Amino acid sequence: MIRLKHQLTTEHKKDAEDCIEIYNKLKEIGDGKIWESNWTSLTDVTFKGFPSDKRTYKPSDVGYIFLKGIR
Repeated sequence: MIRLKHQLTTEHKKDAEDCIEIYNKLKEIGDGKIWESNWTSLTDVTFKGFPSDKRTYKPSDVGYIFLKGIR
């Protein structure tokens, strides 16, 4: 969530907002827990590489379908 909040200040703001919506719904249906298997199937992450630890998140194709269903 920290990385997603930081991503809100970049040009990838819309992707971050979508991922936060996915995160919040997973937390709601998972009784406050986010299972990694669910998160990784619904989002794609781009790792910027070393020495940086920056990552950019966006919904996967399945994630966009999930968003459409919860909206």
